[in-house]
Amino acid sequence: MAIHPIFDTNSIIKYRLEIKKNFDILYFPSVVFFELVATSINQDELKLYSDWHRELKKIDRILTPTENDWWETAKAIRRLYINKIAPQTKLASIRTDALIARIVIKQKDAFLVTDDVDDFQIIKREMPELKIISAEDFFA
Repeated sequence: MAIHPIFDTNSIIKYRLEIKKNFDILYFPSVVFFELVATSINQDELKLYSDWHRELKKIDRILTPTENDWWETAKAIRRLYINKIAPQTKLASIRTDALIARIVIKQKDAFLVTDDVDDFQIIKREMPELKIISAEDFFA
């Protein structure tokens, strides 16, 4: 049974206060930290994410993609392009999400919490084992 939530970037931005309450059960993709820190212009946000990073690193809950994860994710996105599953602009915008999905799948006891359910449903066509729950439902 899936018991560990993994949040995508948008759900963390929207629900960061609630997410802190779930630190004892969550995993955190390093890719999400990359997106959060790279786009964080507010010093308080940067401090928050830095604190989270330090805490999660201590308890070994940061998930970093391997070279093989990058490779397999690239091939999955390529198949979506070839099969014309969605417009190219959409596929270009979900590449990082696909890497997050790959990380979720590798954690057998994890599921993805997201506000972008539609985007991850596209990815799920190539990664059918992906478990998704909307952030709204998760935090209800």
